[in-house]
Amino acid sequence: MNLYHLRVFLTVAEHEHITRASEELILSQPAVTKIIQHLEQETGLELIERHGRRIVLTQAGRVLHGYARRLFALEREMEEALAVMQDVEMGEITLAANTTTGVYFLPPVVAQFRERYPQVILRITILNSHEIIEQTMNWILDFGLVEGDPATLPPGIETQTFARDELVLVVAPAHCWSGLRVLQPEVLQDKELLLREQGSGIREVIENALLQQNVRITPLLTLPDNEVIKQMAMSGVGAAILSAFAVRRELASNELVRISIEGIDLRPQLTLVKRSDKHLSRAAQAFCSLLQHVYQDETTDDRVKHNV
Repeated sequence: MNLYHLRVFLTVAEHEHITRASEELILSQPAVTKIIQHLEQETGLELIERHGRRIVLTQAGRVLHGYARRLFALEREMEEALAVMQDVEMGEITLAANTTTGVYFLPPVVAQFRERYPQVILRITILNSHEIIEQTMNWILDFGLVEGDPATLPPGIETQTFARDELVLVVAPAHCWSGLRVLQPEVLQDKELLLREQGSGIREVIENALLQQNVRITPLLTLPDNEVIKQMAMSGVGAAILSAFAVRRELASNELVRISIEGIDLRPQLTLVKRSDKHLSRAAQAFCSLLQHVYQDETTDDRVKHNV
């Protein structure tokens, strides 16, 4: 199979659009279409279906897409492995982080890394934990930064915990719970919590902790962004369980009130994840080492305080 044709197919599959793929590849649309048709003739299978201006992969197309991703990820890994022998200060790193890690933990690491290795290209995306794991497994990411219990991750994922978050229950001062110092866990099941979407590491941590208390949550609202949840809570829409980092200013200014949850301590691990068979470039290894170094003291202090 012609690898150039396969690369064209991969671009079309990633964009799900002939025109956008042709623009990225700097090819005419007829040329791209002809290459796809040649692949279909070569495989004897239909690879794409056209739906208006967009395309949808057939089952055969999805299978070929998966193998093409792995093949070109391996090609990139080979190029990076050879580049490693030349200079750690060159290369490209593709990573993703969940919202809390990306907003509150990643910036100082990126700042220091850019100062040390200004020529390394960083490609950073903010996704939920489920999406990060999926893209890591599919060879799209070099590694990811997620929040939650590493024991729940799928086989083939290698993990390194670099810090811990703290999740806190907060409400607006006018909320009916604001006068409470401690809340019983079972009260949280009564459609009062504003929660992240399914697949979010924070939501998984909250649900698992409450299930251990035989409490199953039915959220008041499900929202895809921590900042939106915080603003909703500040407006008195409902209660929220968010990272202490995300509400630090609002707690200090009394725009939000913190309430303890009886018998529950929410301190999820922040974890670096990668495929166990993924070879990281020296640039990526340097980034991971810096991440561990920046938060090493905090993690050590946390282990002492919590005997872990």
